[in-house]
Amino acid sequence: MAHLSWPTIGAVGYIAYLSTLLGFAVWSWLLSHYAAATVAPFTLLVPVFGFTSSTLALGEPLYPWKLAAAILIIAGLCINLAGARIAMRLRPA
Repeated sequence: MAHLSWPTIGAVGYIAYLSTLLGFAVWSWLLSHYAAATVAPFTLLVPVFGFTSSTLALGEPLYPWKLAAAILIIAGLCINLAGARIAMRLRPA
């Protein structure tokens, strides 16, 4: 608290209010329009958006293992959301 500055206060305000309120508003809207089982897997994208935005906004390095993790997460989501539909189409009639 001894080195508190206006940018620090602004960052805490952004995280505590703006991103939290926006996140919960979007989450509530999605849950009111879609089943929870459809919406919930997308929470796995939170770390992907976190390290992507830190790379873009703060210039942090984007390591190959982070890209591999993002690809695995997105592939898992695709399999989870579309896998059953694809499997049904591939079944012989």
